[in-house]
Amino acid sequence: MKFALHGMCSLYNNIVSDIRLAEETGYQGLEIHTEKLWRYINSGLTSKALKTKLDNAGIKPSAIDIIGSVEASDKKTQQAVFKQVETLCQFAQEIGAPTIQLNSFEGLNGLSLEDNIKITAQNIAHISDIGQEHNIRFQFEGAAWTPIAKLDDYFRLHDAVGRDNFGFVLDTWHLWACRGATLDQVANIDKDLIYNVHISDGLRPAKNQPWVDEKELRGYLIGEGEVPLQEWVDAIQSTGYDGFFSGEFLNDQLWEGDHYETAEKMLRGMQKLMK
Repeated sequence: MKFALHGMCSLYNNIVSDIRLAEETGYQGLEIHTEKLWRYINSGLTSKALKTKLDNAGIKPSAIDIIGSVEASDKKTQQAVFKQVETLCQFAQEIGAPTIQLNSFEGLNGLSLEDNIKITAQNIAHISDIGQEHNIRFQFEGAAWTPIAKLDDYFRLHDAVGRDNFGFVLDTWHLWACRGATLDQVANIDKDLIYNVHISDGLRPAKNQPWVDEKELRGYLIGEGEVPLQEWVDAIQSTGYDGFFSGEFLNDQLWEGDHYETAEKMLRGMQKLMK
């Protein structure tokens, strides 16, 4: 199995420090946190320099995470998103990162699910066309509390986008928390549509109860929450998926702790789940 350090685990590091952290704690890859990447780019540092750091450490950039607001319906936001895509696709190609994550959030709340999928798909189709020029693919993650969150709706979005460089990242917490997929459904996903996997633990609201702040639900290391992670990982592995797994959480206290200790705990937690 291949494991990537998720940049969210060391939120206040910079990318160069994340590369060293990943190497020294036993990971094979790094899922690059986008805010860190923008800081790196805006400081004037180059993709060539970053690629050298990655190559010297033997760390593969598994994905760039994330471009948000891909559900935007107003032209100004759409154009800003497309501009981000252009910049990040070129950078991703130059450092050897094959995948960029896309997230839609709540910009279309109040519209039907059908309209959410239609508008979001139109944007992602354009984004995917930009990516094809750079040999970059895109993985979609539906946040658990947003309109496009269930696995069936992932597939509807995929069909509406109609591009072969568009697939999914499977996040165990998001899909479990929204009650958005059965294990049988997960086990029957075409492995070619799974671009990456996030192993995330946590809690979820009781049925028909409102969502609370995400940090209240996702502040857990692997094995500390209520997600039946072994069952989820078994279902994912049964698809034949053999790409990167990365662990993710949201926890202010862990972010203020020892990143090495946290990264090691997350890696051990993932390794224990693999058969």
